[in-house]
Amino acid sequence: MLRFDVTTVTDLEAATRGEGQHASDPASACYLIHDGTYTQSGSTLPMLLNRGGTSATARRIFIGESRAGVKILGRVTLADGVDHVQISNLTYDISTVADTGSYNTMSLGTGTDARIDHVTFTGDCKHGANGGHIETNGTTDLVVEACLIEKFGRCGPSGHQDHGVYLASGSNLVLRNNEIRGNASRGIQLNTEQGTYGTLDAVTIENNRIHDNGHADYEDGIVLNGGGTGTITNVMIQHNLIYGNYYSGIRQVDVAYTAVAIQKNTFYANGEASTGALRSEMNLDSSGSGANTTVTKNILQPGYAALDNCYDAASRNFKLVDNVVQGTVPSGAPGNCISQSLEQAPMFVDATAADFHTINSAVMNYGAYAP
Repeated sequence: MLRFDVTTVTDLEAATRGEGQHASDPASACYLIHDGTYTQSGSTLPMLLNRGGTSATARRIFIGESRAGVKILGRVTLADGVDHVQISNLTYDISTVADTGSYNTMSLGTGTDARIDHVTFTGDCKHGANGGHIETNGTTDLVVEACLIEKFGRCGPSGHQDHGVYLASGSNLVLRNNEIRGNASRGIQLNTEQGTYGTLDAVTIENNRIHDNGHADYEDGIVLNGGGTGTITNVMIQHNLIYGNYYSGIRQVDVAYTAVAIQKNTFYANGEASTGALRSEMNLDSSGSGANTTVTKNILQPGYAALDNCYDAASRNFKLVDNVVQGTVPSGAPGNCISQSLEQAPMFVDATAADFHTINSAVMNYGAYAP
């Protein structure tokens, strides 16, 4: 693997585009981006990846000298069909970049095998619109790991469509070991727009801290919105800490789901900031929401309620079964999708300091730290 040193934004633009002095670089090139500030000029992205590597063992790599030292004041796009790319160890900051229409910090097209790790995505809660720090559109085999994803969008009443991560379509998408916090609307949104964007399959969300996202009702830690032909299938959400999000921890909208598993997560104080009557830890948006979903082995310590209402979801195989619950749950028909709840105090080490390890031996097999 050949190494190329990058020290200026002009060189970074050429390296990512495969132009100028980098036109003949090999596919498996490794670009070391030296510490410094690389500022977007107008609409010219500092990183527009028009070519990738040749295989999972010969990726084209862009790596920062240090995560805090490489500051890219701008956005990045992986063009359609660009495969086998790795971006590591740097910071994207959009707080000085003007919003123009729909707006992502990192846009991923139809390529396969992208690895994004040890990257900070940050803003000032004033920039970013109708997208996310990371957005997928037909992407396959993506891993986003050990990243900080924060402060995207217009925090407040005008930022309802501004998210930390926006999965619009794609397959084999993994979000792992990230902290996703303080974004304008949802921490993670899965939304196929009734099939307009396509479908989502094989999505794994695990071992993340997802907290303090949203600034208005219906803004959540995670939302799944699958309807029409825009199916969402084979989703695993596990071992996450989901706390302090504005309206709910996880919310489901519409019914186009198959094989969704929400297991061994810890939910705490979601919905606490809201005054909405239906705020909750787990949330079904309305009658007609939720299908083929099993919520099990979680700890739910509600800021308001464990679940807003089962509505008619039990008939579509939505079930909340065998969870530790401390707090309010629906009773009677509104709670007919809930069974085998273990009513125990989780006894977190220090919830105010976000230490959600439990010292209650009765609940050791539940929640984010369960084996």
